[in-house]
Amino acid sequence: MGLLASSFRMMYLTAYKISLESKVQWIASAKMELVASSDEIMALGNDLDPENPAVKQLEARRDKLIVLEKKLDLQMQEYQTRLQMVDAELQSAKGAVDAAIKNSFSYNFS
Repeated sequence: MGLLASSFRMMYLTAYKISLESKVQWIASAKMELVASSDEIMALGNDLDPENPAVKQLEARRDKLIVLEKKLDLQMQEYQTRLQMVDAELQSAKGAVDAAIKNSFSYNFS
């Protein structure tokens, strides 16, 4: 792969890496909000009679939040795996750029 193609590949991979990192950050933020909401629901449920129908509704909402949190965990793992793959590809592209620069600017005075 030539210097230009490798450079473009590095720019694309860097942009993709930034996109993935922002998605991971967004998921981490959403998870923190879910945990806070779940804690708030539990606090509300503690104040009520366990036989109250509202408690059952709160528990159902809490369970939905837990399921959503698990989905976010899976999505975060997927993005982190992609980040590892992008990092490996970036290293490969950097090696190709370095090799192309070395070949382009080496002189033989034999």
